[in-house]
Amino acid sequence: MFEVSRLALAGLLVALGACTSVPSATQADLEQEEAVLRALKSDTWPGLYAANDADGLAAFLADDFVLIGGGVRTRTEEVNWMRENSWDGPADFVFEVDDVIFLTPDSALVYGRGLSTRMAEDGTPCRHSYMSSNTLRRTDDGWHPVSSHVSDATCDPVALED
Repeated sequence: MFEVSRLALAGLLVALGACTSVPSATQADLEQEEAVLRALKSDTWPGLYAANDADGLAAFLADDFVLIGGGVRTRTEEVNWMRENSWDGPADFVFEVDDVIFLTPDSALVYGRGLSTRMAEDGTPCRHSYMSSNTLRRTDDGWHPVSSHVSDATCDPVALED
């Protein structure tokens, strides 16, 4: 199933790439913006959750943001969730960006995987991972997430050290 999802994602990315171009951006500009986007996804965004910074999250997410992962949550719903709940994610959480694809000079798709160690529903330790694709739009005040899609979440058991 994971392989089918990767194949579908690859097909979507090829189709999007064939339909778009980035004519006005230089290679140096794209490399600089790619570094910015990688940092936003791997550091800034998780940092807002780790700090339970609802105001920061509200400023970061685009007004029309949607989170898709077994359901749909709007920006307002996501920010309200953070205001009402304390995110207790694992300390070892990392997001590894696989790639950044520029759809236009001011829009990009950033995809990769989130990884952490946590407890499974039965209380045993597991290595949690999920895939995520994220669309960001650049405005006058920087890049803002428009959508985030989360899928293929797994939690593989890990052996306890003696």
